[in-house]
Amino acid sequence: MIKKLNAVCSWILTAFLIAHLATMSYSMWTGWYDFNLCKAMAHGTAFIAVIHIAVSLIILFFMNDGTDLRRYKKNNMRVILQRASGLAIIALLHLHVQAFGFIVSGEALSVSDKAFILVTEIAFFAAIFVHLCVSLSRSFITVGLVRSDSAEKKADIASKIICVVLMIISSAALLKFVITWTGFGG
Repeated sequence: MIKKLNAVCSWILTAFLIAHLATMSYSMWTGWYDFNLCKAMAHGTAFIAVIHIAVSLIILFFMNDGTDLRRYKKNNMRVILQRASGLAIIALLHLHVQAFGFIVSGEALSVSDKAFILVTEIAFFAAIFVHLCVSLSRSFITVGLVRSDSAEKKADIASKIICVVLMIISSAALLKFVITWTGFGG
């Protein structure tokens, strides 16, 4: 039952994530910005992410003996990617939250500041989309919506296409915004 709850939680998180990505990508492409809407999407995404992380850790450590690293030899690459990308998301989350403080202050960024933001944010996006790509069909299997290998393969293909498109959109918006940012005085 807890795995099904986590699967549904991951779908809600995915919806919030896509809404957050859409509002922020649109903002970065166009210069439009609604503070309340953008922050609501960010805070909603963060709230659901905390729940998903907590439930995932409960499943990992208390239901699957996830503390025994010898078990990873038996896991397939998909499970390893899912867990590694999840850890990368957690590790990069603080940098993501702090990355855009320059917007509020209006400060100009040095080339090294821009490079750091671009590298860490693109790594963060990649971790999210790898995690989503390898996890989505598993969530459908968990709740019983996918019951055959062919249905799983179709879900995996659709997930890969969607994740690649979202990665391109979000990375392109980020690149455009950060590279062209000159601060309020520029």
